[in-house]
Amino acid sequence: MKFSQLRTFLETVRRGGFAEAARSMGVSQPAVTRQIQRLEHELGMRLLRRAEGPVRPTPAGDQVQRFAEHVLAEHEALIERLRPFHEGVDGTLRIGASTTPAEFLVPRLLVLFAQRYPNVTSVLDVSDSRRVVEALTEARVDVGFTGVAPTRPHLAVARVAADEIILIAPASHPLAKRRRIRIEDLEGETLIARISGSGTMESVRRALQDAGLELPAMHVAMQLGTSHAVLQAVRAGLGLGFVSAQALDGEAHERNGVRALTIAGVSMARDLYVVYRNDRLDVPVVRAFVDLTKRWAENTAVAKPDA
Repeated sequence: MKFSQLRTFLETVRRGGFAEAARSMGVSQPAVTRQIQRLEHELGMRLLRRAEGPVRPTPAGDQVQRFAEHVLAEHEALIERLRPFHEGVDGTLRIGASTTPAEFLVPRLLVLFAQRYPNVTSVLDVSDSRRVVEALTEARVDVGFTGVAPTRPHLAVARVAADEIILIAPASHPLAKRRRIRIEDLEGETLIARISGSGTMESVRRALQDAGLELPAMHVAMQLGTSHAVLQAVRAGLGLGFVSAQALDGEAHERNGVRALTIAGVSMARDLYVVYRNDRLDVPVVRAFVDLTKRWAENTAVAKPDA
């Protein structure tokens, strides 16, 4: 039994549904479902009633709810009691992040870090995955976040979150009516691409390569720096684009002129990583941030989407 499962269970009960819990936690609905299923499998019983209307706990679920509330409250109390031991962590923390983690992951971590270490000034530099790795190598940043795992021997890498890249199309596009397409259907289509060096596009290429496919010839209308920028361009009807699933606000995109498409035979699930130099862990502010990030990843433990 993990903290992440208990947190997900409580959020689902409090919000009254899987989709509502997913939106609140900033994860996908399948990730919430998997966490609940694993908890039920471990305990060997049904914990939630899934009939029409709001999700409600079963009698066994009521017991788990009380247990989870107690355990998580004690965990938070312990963190508070340990705060005095953090004295002395101050200075400036330089973080480099590619756009997807910079948009959706790093801000959460910086809020937690600022609460626990108010004497630290954090500076975030947003670029692409390749430049983040270069900045770490040249010691221009202390910690990095990327959408691909670098393989340089002097860098340590740890997975911190799951993500999924999706292909989106304007609602008026002919492919939007089909939802599930073949890779060859993209031949000659207009692409709103991410900038060169983007971890998103690198992940797309790897996913296609793993499936024995490659992106067909497409007209690249523009290259943009963020998932939100691509989303807006697609919404305006300028072409198709690959974005992080986290860029879509639950089901709101269905009402805002964008449709998510599935490419047959291709899984574009990926991980987001924290990257750092082991020789910088003797700096208290760097070690404190890396430790906090790893604990957050452990406790959140967003399940990696199934291939």
